[in-house]
Amino acid sequence: MTMLSLFLGLAAATACVEPPVSPTSRPLAAFEATQGGQPILLPQGAVRVSISETTIPAGGMIAAHKHPYQRFAYILAGRVKVTNLDTGAVVELSPGDFGVEARDQWHQGQALGGEAVRMLVIDQTPPGQANMVRRDP
Repeated sequence: MTMLSLFLGLAAATACVEPPVSPTSRPLAAFEATQGGQPILLPQGAVRVSISETTIPAGGMIAAHKHPYQRFAYILAGRVKVTNLDTGAVVELSPGDFGVEARDQWHQGQALGGEAVRMLVIDQTPPGQANMVRRDP
């Protein structure tokens, strides 16, 4: 194999290589306030970020509760009606919606329709602290 044929072979192989694909980012939403109208606050001090999946069965409900720290929810499946018991505001969320839950305001969530609600929930709390306080019946 001559040097020229080696060079032409490498050039042909290089020409077939696809250029690298650059990542893209598309903004989906931006929030400055919770569903209760409160400003979203940055955590102070050490923070634990926990991620969980919450399911409300079809026709089910999460009884009155509040969150002392910031909570975010992304709806994976089903539809949920969130009623803020302090302000009277009602929000309905569907798959693909992102909710910034109210802090220290009583609210409840109810599954709508015949499908269970599945939510990806992100909590920001001080280490070792819970982020749900249930209202006594």
